[in-house]
Amino acid sequence: MTTDKFRPPRPKKSKTKSLVKVEPRYQSEKLSILNSLEPDHSLLTTSQWTLLSNLYNTFDESQLLILGKSLVDTHNSLQPINVTYQKLVENYLLSIYEATGRYLRLNDNICKLSFTDRSLLLRNAADNVSCMAGAFIAHHFGLFSLDSFFKIMAAMFDKRGISLTLWTMKFINPDIIIYKIALSLFALSKTIYLYSPDISIDSTNSSTLFHIQNKYAEVTWKYLIYRYGWCEAVKHCSHNFEKRI
Repeated sequence: MTTDKFRPPRPKKSKTKSLVKVEPRYQSEKLSILNSLEPDHSLLTTSQWTLLSNLYNTFDESQLLILGKSLVDTHNSLQPINVTYQKLVENYLLSIYEATGRYLRLNDNICKLSFTDRSLLLRNAADNVSCMAGAFIAHHFGLFSLDSFFKIMAAMFDKRGISLTLWTMKFINPDIIIYKIALSLFALSKTIYLYSPDISIDSTNSSTLFHIQNKYAEVTWKYLIYRYGWCEAVKHCSHNFEKRI
């Protein structure tokens, strides 16, 4: 996986055009970040590269990767289910919720929504993002193939929840950039809302949400073409749409 042309958010814009190395966050790979963009190599504009970079950096999966690996290592050394492994699974789930909360607080587009729109969106966004994050990490480390992990999760959640997670994992894209963009798209998906009796459903500004979704979708499509080429980009898009359906 390469992540050329990415840059982490900075308080001030740099006027240099040098290649900047940042510390790895996904396995042992380093992210090469090019400050100057070459328009002939990408359909993405400078502002779209910035948006893509922000979406990538908004969700921090580093702690989840550490705990995911720890779940595998501990399972291999402690076959029977015990208190230690149970606690490790609980910490893993807690980290998913904490990472989701940080993402929702740091997503600038969500923060700029009106109070009403934000109130209606956040519950569903929290569910979608946490489910996707858990599915990605579980897929990456093969957690559901571990007997101890599966038994603990099955005891904590119903069969339907486990089945839905396993089904979702079939469509996981190993490209972490696509995964993080998908998090943002799913965060804005209007599937189930918890409505307050004090807030009218008609007061939601759907056009604002659609505008953000379209912005994310356009960035996703252009990145897919840049990263994989036209034919593979179509395949990746069809998988994402199938997952949303």
